[in-house]
Amino acid sequence: MRSFRARMRFDAGWKHALRAFLPECLELLFPDLYAQIDWARGYQFLNTELMRPVPFLGRTQRFVDVLVRVYFRDGKERIVLLHIEIQAQRTANFPLQMFVYYYRVFDSYEFPELISLAILADNDPNWRPDTFERALAGCEVRFRFPTVKLLDFDEATLEQSRNPFALVVLAHLRALKTRGNPELMLREKLALVRQMHTRGYNPKQVIDLYRVVDYLMNLTKLQNQVVRELIQRLEAEQDMPLTSLEELAIEEGVRKGLRQGIQQGIQQGIQQGIQQGIQQGIQQGLRDGLVRATLRLLQTRFGEDALRLQPRLVQIESLEQLEALTAEAALAPSLEAFEGKLG
Repeated sequence: MRSFRARMRFDAGWKHALRAFLPECLELLFPDLYAQIDWARGYQFLNTELMRPVPFLGRTQRFVDVLVRVYFRDGKERIVLLHIEIQAQRTANFPLQMFVYYYRVFDSYEFPELISLAILADNDPNWRPDTFERALAGCEVRFRFPTVKLLDFDEATLEQSRNPFALVVLAHLRALKTRGNPELMLREKLALVRQMHTRGYNPKQVIDLYRVVDYLMNLTKLQNQVVRELIQRLEAEQDMPLTSLEELAIEEGVRKGLRQGIQQGIQQGIQQGIQQGIQQGIQQGLRDGLVRATLRLLQTRFGEDALRLQPRLVQIESLEQLEALTAEAALAPSLEAFEGKLG
C-alpha cells in the first residue's frame, strides 16, 4: 500500500508540474521542440483517457500522462498534439507502451499531427529506451520517440537556472538521492523552499512549486511542520498576497477525499468478490473521491452553500471531467463562476 501511495504522489506531482509549467518544461527538457511551438497562440490540455484496454497492463481503462494541443511556428495552419509520459522505473515493455499509446491517441483523435515524448525519471543511468521495433516476413514497424534522462542534468546548473521547472527537476533528483533518509530529505526540502523565495517567482509559481515539491518529497507530519514554519516565516517577510500554506491546506483536503474514495471503492469491489468488481469499485471510488475533494475545496473557499452542487457533481461519470472540475474549484473566482463550468 505504501508503494501504491508513493506512486500516486509521484504521478500527481509530475502531472501538476507539467500542467502548471508546460512551456518552461519543454524549454528546459526539449528546447528544440519548444522553439518550434507558437506559444502566443496558447495551448489546450485534452482528455487523456484511452477507453479500450491496454492488454499488457491488464486494465479496462488507461490514461496517458499528459496530452496537449499546441500550434507550430512553421506557417502551416495545423494543430499538433503532444503526448508526454513520465516513467519513474525501468520496465521492459516501456517502448511497447509508448507505441500503443501513440496509436491509440492517433486513432482516437482522428489521425492528428502527433509527437510522443518520454521523461525518464528512474535511477538507472544506463536505461535509455527510445525505440519500438517489430518485423516479420517483410512487414516492419519502427517507432522512435524523443526522450530526456533527468539523471543527466547537473544539479549545480539547475540551481543557477531562472527557469522554474529547473526546481522541479532538482526536487525530483534530490528525492531520488535522499530516498530512505528522511533527515537528509528534510534538509534538501528546506533548501528548495528557500530557493523558491530567492528566485523572484510570482506567487502563483511559488504555490505551484510548493505543491510539486510537497508531492515529490514526502515527509512525516512532524517534519512537514518544520517546513511549514519556514514557509510561514519567508512569506511573512515577503508579504505574499496568497499564502502557500492556505493552498497546501486545500491540497491536503483533496488528497484526503481521494484516499477515502479509493479505499471505499476497493472495499466495495472486494465485497463483490471478483476482479472486475474490484476494478469497477476502484473507478467508482476515484469518482467519489474527486467529488468529495471538489466539494471540500468549494466549502473551504465559499462556505456551506457549495453543498447544493453535490447532486450535480455526483451525476458526472467522466473522471477526466471531474479532475478538471477539481482544478477549477481551486481557481474559480466565485461559486457562481464554478457553477457555470458544470454546464
